[in-house]
Amino acid sequence: MIYMDLEKIYRERDIPNKYILTLVVAARARQLSERKGALTGYEEKFITKAVDDVTNGRIKYEVIDNVPMKKDESVEVA
Repeated sequence: MIYMDLEKIYRERDIPNKYILTLVVAARARQLSERKGALTGYEEKFITKAVDDVTNGRIKYEVIDNVPMKKDESVEVA
């Protein structure tokens, strides 16, 4: 098993926390697994390649808010 310092990765890449990092890596690994034929000569697992892509800055992420707030709508925090 390869050791990867996840805290270092998400801090260096401006990812807010390890949970979002996990989502980004999982989405990239799924992308890679769906394009198996495109990665000829690659022997590592898709999750390792996905973490490597995030670590080296080849992957960017964006949080999309599907429910925009209205101008007169406020959020109450209890």
